[in-house]
Amino acid sequence: MKVILKNQWVVKPAEATWNGTVSLSEFDQTFALTHVPTIYYYKYFNDFVTDEIVDTLKISLSKALVYFYPLAGRLRWINGSRLELDCDASGVVLTEAEADAKLDNLTDFLLSPDYNSLFPRVDYTVEINELPLLFVQLTKFQCGGIALSFAISHAVVDGQSALYFFSEWARIARGEPLMFSPCHDRKLLRAGEPANASPTFEHLQFNTPPLLIGKSSTENEKKKTTKGAMLKLTKHQVEMLREKANQGRCLEDSKERSYTRYEVVTAHIWRCACKARGHKFEQPTNLCICVNIRQKMNPPLPNTYFGNAIVDVIATGASGDIASSPLECAAKRVREAINMVTSDYANSTINFLKKQEDLSIYQDIHAFRNKEGPFYGNPNLGVISWISLPVLGLDFGWGKEIHMSPGIHEYDGDCVILPENEGDGSLTVAIVLQHAHVDAFEKFFYEDIEC
Repeated sequence: MKVILKNQWVVKPAEATWNGTVSLSEFDQTFALTHVPTIYYYKYFNDFVTDEIVDTLKISLSKALVYFYPLAGRLRWINGSRLELDCDASGVVLTEAEADAKLDNLTDFLLSPDYNSLFPRVDYTVEINELPLLFVQLTKFQCGGIALSFAISHAVVDGQSALYFFSEWARIARGEPLMFSPCHDRKLLRAGEPANASPTFEHLQFNTPPLLIGKSSTENEKKKTTKGAMLKLTKHQVEMLREKANQGRCLEDSKERSYTRYEVVTAHIWRCACKARGHKFEQPTNLCICVNIRQKMNPPLPNTYFGNAIVDVIATGASGDIASSPLECAAKRVREAINMVTSDYANSTINFLKKQEDLSIYQDIHAFRNKEGPFYGNPNLGVISWISLPVLGLDFGWGKEIHMSPGIHEYDGDCVILPENEGDGSLTVAIVLQHAHVDAFEKFFYEDIEC
């Protein structure tokens, strides 16, 4: 598929906005600092309507940036590999493109490098203080369908904040008023303040992840080619997994609640990855889990908090034990890791990071600098949940999408669980593994549900 870039604009806030420097929280400045891609597909429009769509996007985006002005700013490195945000209204990038294919040719919507051209190109050779925080690309297909894709800086927002922005932008595009004003007070997570105590918890997420037994580095694993897969779980299959995980648990006579969809599906993914990778029984393996802390803080953060409010926690085990034990055992490890996250735990994480002289070893900045930094591939895994996020139904005035998907990822061990586009309770697992492990993973993924 060939995609031609036709026009590009820098879109700035429609009105004057607050101008100044903002300190970022420790959660903003660690782990992924690159842009996170997502894409929405819509059909079908004639040429006149698509021209209107471009104008609608430009005007509404400019209006939305008045409220969400940090997105129009730029990042800047400061001492200790830390970042701060210049709110200077430099603007975001909107690109118009045209594909030589029809939307129907993309029926499978796979995580394929062939679709890279449908996403905005982010040039990480540019200095970070010149790099926009949001890129948007509108691609027209020959059939009249369109793809609307985004690449948004993870150093400024997490998934909930990004989707909140897209939702409010869409409301403005439909001619409706803003529903909820964003909260820009990053001092709620003590941004820019010194540590107020020593860490009170062990933070495994900042330790070096396990290596393959017999290996002294991740160098060889990083060189191996990867492949993405989109695997659907029907509502019935999800319930089957929940029943398997909850078998033998006397929930009526205890305060224990049944395992959630996220807990059982994540446990299932972990078990299947351990099997597909063919580890030795005693191979240590880490599962990295992202937990939203908005409602876990004391006092809770506003749901409209616009920034990163997620904490990573680690579930650990021996690969052979994870793979051979019942699903309940892996689900229990997942739950225990999630239950660690409290307001005290989040504050301990903040204090741990504030006491570090340099944050670079905790930053996933491969695209910015070099190939150094955390590697969470074989024998490890990271699973992010979009199950409860409002990822579906993004209507800019021309109807809801026919499909939504995360962007192309290339790193072994990256995994996202998201609601299926039908909205019927089914889920999609988007996962990237080494090419040699994908077929085996898919085999175990479906076989183990029926066993």
